[in-house]
Amino acid sequence: MTVNKLSSDQGLLYYFIKHVRPELAEKISETKTIETMIVGLGRQGTRHAQLMMEYGTNVTCGVAPGKGGTLVHEKIPVYENANEAMKKHPNIAVASIWRHYSTAKDATIEVIRAGIPIVVLISEFIPLKDVRDILVEARKHKTILFGGNTPGIIFPPEGIKVGMLPDIFQAEQIGDKVGPKGVTILSRSGAILYHLSDALASAGIAQNGVLGIGGDGAIGTRFVDLVSKIMGYNNTELVVIAGEIGGMQEELLAQDMIAQPEKYPKPLVALISGANAPEGKTMGHAGAVIAPGQKYGTYTSKREILEKAGVTVVNHQRDLIEAVKTKLNRSYFEITKYYDKMRKKWDERPPETTWGTLITNVMPNNLIIRGYPLQDIIAKKGLLETSYLLQTGEFPNESELLDLEKIAIGAALQSFENHKDVPPSPDVSKMLGTYLLLDAHLSKYVNSTTNVAQIAAFSLGRMLRYLAMLLGNIDKMEGIEKQNVSFAKMIYLGLVGDEQLDPLKVKLLESMITACVDHGITPPSAQATLVLASTRANYEVALSAGLQAITDVHGGAGQKAAEFFLSVVKKAQSENIDLDEATFELMRDTIKEGKRIEGLGHRIHTQDPRRDVLWQLAEEAGYARECVAISKIISNVFYRVRGMNLPINVDGVIAAIVADMELDPKLAKAIFVFGRTAGLTAHYYEEINTQPQMRRLAFDKAVYRGFSIREMK
Repeated sequence: MTVNKLSSDQGLLYYFIKHVRPELAEKISETKTIETMIVGLGRQGTRHAQLMMEYGTNVTCGVAPGKGGTLVHEKIPVYENANEAMKKHPNIAVASIWRHYSTAKDATIEVIRAGIPIVVLISEFIPLKDVRDILVEARKHKTILFGGNTPGIIFPPEGIKVGMLPDIFQAEQIGDKVGPKGVTILSRSGAILYHLSDALASAGIAQNGVLGIGGDGAIGTRFVDLVSKIMGYNNTELVVIAGEIGGMQEELLAQDMIAQPEKYPKPLVALISGANAPEGKTMGHAGAVIAPGQKYGTYTSKREILEKAGVTVVNHQRDLIEAVKTKLNRSYFEITKYYDKMRKKWDERPPETTWGTLITNVMPNNLIIRGYPLQDIIAKKGLLETSYLLQTGEFPNESELLDLEKIAIGAALQSFENHKDVPPSPDVSKMLGTYLLLDAHLSKYVNSTTNVAQIAAFSLGRMLRYLAMLLGNIDKMEGIEKQNVSFAKMIYLGLVGDEQLDPLKVKLLESMITACVDHGITPPSAQATLVLASTRANYEVALSAGLQAITDVHGGAGQKAAEFFLSVVKKAQSENIDLDEATFELMRDTIKEGKRIEGLGHRIHTQDPRRDVLWQLAEEAGYARECVAISKIISNVFYRVRGMNLPINVDGVIAAIVADMELDPKLAKAIFVFGRTAGLTAHYYEEINTQPQMRRLAFDKAVYRGFSIREMK
């Protein structure tokens, strides 16, 4: 990738754009950005989109029918068609077409009609009748069309490439800066172009543009259409064309040079391949075949007329280098530095394969959701606001939040008769996972919309109904719709069953649920959801799998932790000893029996970032009592008993607060599962919308690529 790049409005590509769409060139002068589009996101299109971005190209969006609304490489938005893309990104200047020859015509014409000035048609073997229709549209819209069957175009000074050309081309170097001057190369053949450019670079000759015009028999833009334009660009000091036998491209150029020499003020060198090819011999391109009995298309016919036009013609790269060096009599960079650059490229190992998530950045003692520290979210935002953030990357406005409230409350109030067919189980995760699979209302809603934030809100509403049924509080929610109660209060009714809606208790319960919404892709619940999402399993199936992965060793330790805290309080009261002593004795006895102390330890955090904010909220609500006090000393007591440092985790903190609120201990696990529904929904749809199906999921290769730290307004 070019490090020091020429400004986008100073290079040859900008010159082309200005020639065709001057109003778009003005926009580029303001933004200093040339936006590109990629059409066709199969294996090759997707791969080269990444390579283009790595080189420095701004791949603004993609077009792939059936994939609209998704992302490629986790950042490129995909649209159903070019017109839809242009509505969102009206300043697209270059489009590359990577479609099968059977659909290339429609895709190309759509892009041309959308008003994009430069089109690079990678597709090959396009039927001639389709090429005819494409050319008619290109001429009508004054589009510069490269291809079909082109390897693409590359502009080394600007660090922009569109297509599959490799990073072997060298720009002018002026001290530590990139310069705009050099040779412009046009070629019918991709392979010849690569070797030719490398050969020139080895002689210190810079290239300010390398253009693959296409190897098919009929192409969009010929030598004669381009060479005079390029010679009008001030920073092009010489033009090289890499031609080959077959067709009349070189002859047409020479004829125009003879007829209108004033259009060609700069030197031109032509490398013509195929000097010894017999008539009828194909050289790998549809256009590289000598027609038997014709006086054009042969090496001799091309050489003779080009030389008549004053062009230096060579048949070997060695001769080309000498001819160019003689005409320019200068070097554009230090050759040793070029070789150093290429040696570094040859020697460097391929970059480690990673994949990205935009949702949660998990770091020791810190959790960042879409750029916001989770502890700040817990203190200042509600569950539906946090769910919206997880799905979209931003908090909802008042109108959006009101819609989410209506959706979640409506979902919670819809009946669910199939629960009668589910055998009861003490395992909350198992019951909830089964309910998800049997819920026709959820399945219908998910299939009716693509709005992920609304799907998440509906799912949270359904989850509340399931939990209210399991906890025996469903009757508390009957008729609630007429009372204008918020979703947060409905959660309290469904989970606690207390109709005395103490605002501090309501907020505290919602904050505990919010604390559990996500922990990145590290937990088993997220990984189970992602595996099923990768196979494109239905949303409710993947969510069910994720929730059923929440067990006593992942997210479900709260119930046993709450029971332990309550046992300590009971022991202290019955034996008239302080909490520290009671904790020590009960912990020692529990460990002697070979049992675990739940709510302690974390794979990543030595101090859970959710701990202090939950303690503070419990204190403010008046529910930081004996169990919360135990939660603050339990790590030190454990060290005295076992000699190990294990911090209290979010399960333990929530368990202590639940116990002090005199709620059912099994509510601690329900809180965790309820909150995690929002995060698993976000991971499911991120996988669906940004990653290829049936991929190999290497969870240790995931990288957070979302927002850096943001301050909450």
